Amino acid sequence: MKGLLEIKDFTGSVKDVDFKNRIVTGYFNNWDSIDSDGDVIRKGAGAKSIAERKDKIFFLNQHDWKQPHGFAKVLEEKEQGTYFESMPMPNTSYSNDALVLYQEGIVKEHSFGFVATKTNNITLDGKKVREISEYKLYEFSNVTLGANSNTLFTGFKSQFTDINDLNLEVKKLLSVFRNGNISDDLGVQLELAIKMLQLQAFELGKQEIKSTQEIQEPPIRTQEKNFEPLLDKMLNFKIN
Repeated sequence: MKGLLEIKDFTGSVKDVDFKNRIVTGYFNNWDSIDSDGDVIRKGAGAKSIAERKDKIFFLNQHDWKQPHGFAKVLEEKEQGTYFESMPMPNTSYSNDALVLYQEGIVKEHSFGFVATKTNNITLDGKKVREISEYKLYEFSNVTLGANSNTLFTGFKSQFTDINDLNLEVKKLLSVFRNGNISDDLGVQLELAIKMLQLQAFELGKQEIKSTQEIQEPPIRTQEKNFEPLLDKMLNFKIN
């Protein structure tokens, strides 16, 4: 909607993280594809804004203006989308937390905040969409899946449909705790994420047992044993 600050996520947008020098590179949007909001962004949409106010476009943590990582050393539109290379991230608790989440592969998205200044309603691939040909860029952020301003990991519960994928994500989260260099706030958020994954694992386990029963696989108790290592790990998980 014109005149209002909007936020869009772009999955798989982390290109590289230089942990020694605390520099992140990646993309926070792409071109010409219809997103979940029914919008399509055209190449060149942010070029004017970048040219006029590059030094006023912030790199934020989770879209929180109270937690700036700084600015972009490089910010430019490329064939894939809008590319950025951050300046070295500051030695703050939230930037340190973000680097840990990057390192463990938990942060997989970047997102950007903008105001659309030129739009058209068009039909593309048989769908009515909003075409954004120009926007004013205010910030871009690292985000976790399902992120919002209150809870960083609300999207985990609906993300997984396979218990093996879920198990891999649990290992990533536990690895963050083993790292030890995280803030108390991130610890609380990760505890919530693990509890949500615990519930998801239980539900997936029940579904897989039910489906194998229908094709006369081994008894329920035998199949339950397949999930016990993961469930025991999460049920007994505690933050020291």
